[in-house]
Amino acid sequence: MLVFKDDNEKKVFNDIKTQLPDIIKTKCQNYDEFYGHKLIRGGNGSEYYNEDIANKLIHKLCKAYQFNETEIRQKIIKILNWRKDFNPLSAGFLEQHGEEFEKIGILTKNEANEANKKTITWNLYGQIKDKSKIFGNGKAEKFIRYRIGLMERGINLLDFDNDDDDNCYMTQIHDYKGVSLIFGMNSEMKSSIKEIVSIFQEYYPESLYAKYFVNVPNILGWIYDIIIKFIDKKTSEKFVVLSNGNKLGNYIKNCPQKDYGGTDKKTLKEQALQKVRPTDYGLFLLQQQSTQEID
Repeated sequence: MLVFKDDNEKKVFNDIKTQLPDIIKTKCQNYDEFYGHKLIRGGNGSEYYNEDIANKLIHKLCKAYQFNETEIRQKIIKILNWRKDFNPLSAGFLEQHGEEFEKIGILTKNEANEANKKTITWNLYGQIKDKSKIFGNGKAEKFIRYRIGLMERGINLLDFDNDDDDNCYMTQIHDYKGVSLIFGMNSEMKSSIKEIVSIFQEYYPESLYAKYFVNVPNILGWIYDIIIKFIDKKTSEKFVVLSNGNKLGNYIKNCPQKDYGGTDKKTLKEQALQKVRPTDYGLFLLQQQSTQEID
């Protein structure tokens, strides 16, 4: 159920929904996919349109920009054009990023009744033993596409076809356990971190419930300092820094008992999802893209 604080919010939502077909046709290269779902009725792939999901996503966009109609239109145009040009669906479901990237990220989905915390993206930076393999000789762009791909797979685990809005947000965990204290920063690493943070800020509105930085030694505080510079106050309020990873269980009850202090006796590796399927509409778009490339 969509919740509006007043009649003006409802009016803005209805106005945006009415304008969307023309916006997408004239300003977005006819691209109507957002978070794996189709935003408007009709057109290519019309059988994948789900009005309830589309309404929830439109409402999410309205909420992200405080029901400012002009800003919502501008942001929709920017987001949809980015999704068409960057092709995050491909980064998430088609591209092979390499073992050195894939071992960094893990996705889990907590089926227990823990509102807002069901889908978790884990970033295990201690797995980066040689940062030159990730941030060196122009490899940063590959890391960016890998990281956006991980985000896309996490987004696809969110349940937008549900009356409970709590199912439509995800949690991110950045674990620095095992990161060398001499883990320095080169210019390529700094620029890639900045770009990833900027992409999340600009193109993934209303997707984050909380972000936890765990096992962060004081000497690595510069990483957090970089991130905090490029985000707005609303987002930064969702950040929690924990020097001891075992305290994470105080916030996420059913995270692994081992290493994180939760109640689940499975290890993080045992909790990890091995395969995430794209949405039906996302799969349709990817199949279309493959056909066009073959042609």
